[in-house]
Amino acid sequence: MFGYSGTREADVHELHAALQRACADDPSLSAIAPGCSAHCHGWGYVIHAANGLFHYRTGCSIYEDEIVLPKLKGPIRAVFHGRYASKPELAGPIFAHPFVASDDTQTIYFAHNGGVQVPGLPERKVDSEWALEQVIARGSLAPALPVLKEHTLSALNLLVLTVSRQPGTPAALNYFHYFKPKEPGKVKYYSMFEGTMPGGRALVSSTLTLPAAGLDSLTNLKPAVFDKLIRLDS
Repeated sequence: MFGYSGTREADVHELHAALQRACADDPSLSAIAPGCSAHCHGWGYVIHAANGLFHYRTGCSIYEDEIVLPKLKGPIRAVFHGRYASKPELAGPIFAHPFVASDDTQTIYFAHNGGVQVPGLPERKVDSEWALEQVIARGSLAPALPVLKEHTLSALNLLVLTVSRQPGTPAALNYFHYFKPKEPGKVKYYSMFEGTMPGGRALVSSTLTLPAAGLDSLTNLKPAVFDKLIRLDS
């Protein structure tokens, strides 16, 4: 997955193309799913730009989907997510990220890599949906983090776009990077990185740093801040 904040439409296209390539061939995925190398269980995005708010989810794999991204103008905040499902029976557009929920003050788009343990989770519901419910119940991501960390089974890597209902209030794009495994392969897989695109700033999963992604335009790469809520569009 990746998050982007900037002003260059081409950056979003380059990141999207890199995510397509990486999801089709991700050797690091085998650390959490032995024998698997493709994120093949759907994908989605949310993009907030000066000319619109665009949200898309599908059960088609990102590397097989021929969708054309929307034209974008002005400041851009984007979240893209390619999904590998630990339970393939829970595949399809309704299970693709980013998930969305609203309350009286805001709409929140929520993308998650990792897993949280939820006792009594309904059969046709995924853990990330429960995690978003905790955010909505507490009004924002920050106060929900303690309970989400408590329930984290593997990783709590989050990209969250918040759109206020108040006119004139800018959207906010935040990330949170946290995981529990210590095994080298899992550490490599769950690690996230910040970098610079020609027109903005990006937060990417480790998949997008692999040679298969071909993301040469991402520079100044450094590890993402760990266990701290970070505003990507600041």
